[in-house]
Amino acid sequence: MAPRRRVGGWIVGFALLLVVVVVGWATARPYFAVHESAAAANLDTRAQSFLADGESALSDGNLDVSQEDFDKASVLAEKDARVLLDQARLAAVKADIPWLKLRVLAPEATDELRMTRAQLDETVARARRSADEAEAAAPEDVGALRAKIDALRLGGDLRAARAHVPKVLARAAQPETAYVLAAIDLAEPEPPWATVIERLRLAVAGEVSAGRARAALTYALARSGDAEGARSELSKLDALPRPFPLLPTLRAFVERSAPKPAAPPAEIKGRPAPLVAPQRTGVSPPGPAAAEAPSIADPRTAMQAASQALRKGDYPRARQLYSSIVDRNPNDSEALSGLADVSRQQGSLAAAIADYRRAIAVNPSYLPALLGLADTEWASGERSKASHDYGDIVDRFPEGTYPGYVSKRVPSPAQPAAADPAGATDNQ
Repeated sequence: MAPRRRVGGWIVGFALLLVVVVVGWATARPYFAVHESAAAANLDTRAQSFLADGESALSDGNLDVSQEDFDKASVLAEKDARVLLDQARLAAVKADIPWLKLRVLAPEATDELRMTRAQLDETVARARRSADEAEAAAPEDVGALRAKIDALRLGGDLRAARAHVPKVLARAAQPETAYVLAAIDLAEPEPPWATVIERLRLAVAGEVSAGRARAALTYALARSGDAEGARSELSKLDALPRPFPLLPTLRAFVERSAPKPAAPPAEIKGRPAPLVAPQRTGVSPPGPAAAEAPSIADPRTAMQAASQALRKGDYPRARQLYSSIVDRNPNDSEALSGLADVSRQQGSLAAAIADYRRAIAVNPSYLPALLGLADTEWASGERSKASHDYGDIVDRFPEGTYPGYVSKRVPSPAQPAAADPAGATDNQ
C-alpha cells in the first residue's frame, strides 16, 4: 500500500504545481502584455506623429516637409497601410504639378514643355509605384483606390482609370474623391465643363492651403470661357500663405484664354468705316441660324450654340450641332446627353434613353445624363427603373446638386415605386 500512496502523492503534487503555474501565468500575463503594448505604442506614437505632421504639411502645400515626415514614418513602419497611403497621396499631388503645367504652358515654350514632360514621366513612375504598394496594403481602402485612379490618369491611361471609378462613386461627395473624378474628365479632349467645375468647387471646399484643386478649377474656368471666374480663383490662389508653384504660368494662361475685345472698324485713308452697313430695301437680314453658326474648329462655341438652340426650341438645329460634336469626339458625354435632351423634348423617349445610356457609358458620373435617364424612364412609365436610378443619384451625389423631386421619387422599403410622390411632375 505504501507505493500507491507515494504515487498518489506525486500526482497530487504535480496537479498543485500545475495550478500554481497557471495562476501565476494568468496573474503575470497582463504585465507582459502591458510591456509589449507599451513598446508597440512607443513605435506607433512616433510614426503617427510623423504622419500627422506630414499630413498637415501636405494640407498647407509644403510638399518637401511632408515628404520628409512621411519618409521618417516609413523608417519606423515601412509596410504600414497608413504610411503607404499617405506616400501614394503625396506622390499624386507632386505629379499633378507637371501634369497641369503641360496644359497651361504656351505652345511656343518648347524647351519648358520638354523639361516638364520629363518631370512628369519621373513623378508618374513614383506615383504608380506608390499606388501599387498602397493598393497591396489596403486593397479596399478608398484612399488606395483614389491613388490608383490618379496614377493611371497621370500616366494617360484613362480607360483603365475609369474602370476603377465605380469603386469610389459612393464617396463622390468627399472633396478628395470629387477632385479625382474631376481630374479624369479634365484629361479628356473635350471635358464636360459643368460637371468638372461643380466637382472642383467641392474639392476646393475641402482644401486647406494646398492649392491643387483651386489651380485645376482656375484652369477649368479659363478653358470653359469664364475668364472672370478664372481670375477670381487665381486671386484666391495668389492669397495662399505658400505660393503655388504654377501661379505665374496659370496667370499667363488665364490672360491668353480670355476673350479679346472686338477690334474697331477698319479705317480707310484716315476715314472711319461706317458703323452700320447699308441694307437694300426688301432684303431681309440674315436669320438667327446664320448668326449663331459656330466654327467647326471650336467645339465649345458649337456646344454653347446647341444649348441655346435647345432652350429656344430649335430642335433640328440643336441636333445638328450636337451631332457634329459627337462626330468629332464620340466620347463627349455632354454632347451625347444633349442629343438625348433633344430626343426627349421631341417625344422620342426610347431614343433619349439610349443616348443617355451612351453618355453614362462614357462618363458614369455625369449627373445631367444620370438625371435625364431617370426622368425619361419616369415619364415613359418605367417607374421601378426610374426609382432605382433616382436612388443611385441620391446615394452618390451630395444633396443640393440635384432637384428636390429626386429624393421624393426614391421609395422607402415599405413603399411601392409606382406612385409619384406629391409635388413631383412627369415633365421634370
